[in-house]
Amino acid sequence: MSNLIVSFDPGASLTKIVYELATEGKPCLMTMEPEMLRLPQSSIDAYMSSRKGLESSHPVDEAWVSCTADGDTQCTVVGFLARQFSASARLDKLKYETSIDKALAVVGAIAQHNKLPNRFSLSLTSLLPYGEYQNRQAFEEQLRVALKDFRFRGQRLRVKLERFECLPEGAGLAMIRQRQNGKSWFNAQTIAVLMFGHRNSSLLLFERGKMTAGYTNGLGFHQMVKRVIERTSGQDATTLTAAIYAAGADITADNQAIRALVKSKDPKNIDYELQMIVNAIATAKAEYWSRLYDWLESTLPAVNEVILSGGAALYLEQELQECFEEISTYWGTDLQQQVQEAFKNASNDDYHTFREQETLSFRLIDAFGLFMRFRAQMEKVA
Repeated sequence: MSNLIVSFDPGASLTKIVYELATEGKPCLMTMEPEMLRLPQSSIDAYMSSRKGLESSHPVDEAWVSCTADGDTQCTVVGFLARQFSASARLDKLKYETSIDKALAVVGAIAQHNKLPNRFSLSLTSLLPYGEYQNRQAFEEQLRVALKDFRFRGQRLRVKLERFECLPEGAGLAMIRQRQNGKSWFNAQTIAVLMFGHRNSSLLLFERGKMTAGYTNGLGFHQMVKRVIERTSGQDATTLTAAIYAAGADITADNQAIRALVKSKDPKNIDYELQMIVNAIATAKAEYWSRLYDWLESTLPAVNEVILSGGAALYLEQELQECFEEISTYWGTDLQQQVQEAFKNASNDDYHTFREQETLSFRLIDAFGLFMRFRAQMEKVA
């Protein structure tokens, strides 16, 4: 058994990690902001020098990694630290390419937080959008090389990747449904897994127990946020995303999450700006759902069950329920309860990243289901 087992979900709005130490025997939770940025070592040194005596006690909040290849050392700040440098989540790049440094940062943060030795073994299971699933071999090869020798916050780590698995986003939930209801049931169904994420939306189709098709588009939640930014003034994508999500279906001028977005300090302009924001969000949501509905109508075949997941799915819960009112739907409520039970004693830093536990637990079910399946497979092998 490896010293460390990790389920890694490099989401575009939040990196979600479920892990277990061989010495502990219970799952732990870690989350990390999605931003990352390549910087010269001098920039990191200058930042850390300015923070001398104020360093965070949590490695995950001051995460940076460095690797040397062909004599060239590359440094990357990840997560909350990258946000301090006004970095972006790099939605323009392939996810598997940005996930290499994110995975190194995750492994390094876990190692430092738990005081692991400089050398240890790792088993890792990861999720990628279906549209990038063909890159899983390149992802594994590059990650395996990088893990062999890298530095996290200056500490040299040498990690042996003993076991690696990569599945399309949503596949873990399909496997959980098979375990819940049995192979005979699963083989007799036509099941669609719909993942509505921040970066994109995807569909996996399972027929007679096999994944027979997959589709990915660019219709992520960030598209709706982008439209709101275009129709308002001075809005920041990160703050706006959180506010839209917190407001939910209550897109009104009385909603405190929306009122907090107003930039104007002049009383005569506040109401005008507030109404502009409300109109922009309401219009953008209607457009976003129309585009998603059109994609579903043209792509989704006749199925027996639809599995719904991803943060945007929860935001569009009412619309999706009405869309699939004549089809059996699975929202992973039982898995949510398992997540909440497993992490009920997690620190506030990890388990209250968003507005409430229920929201984060829903967003975690794919990574958590993947972890439980991966862990069971390893126990069987052992």
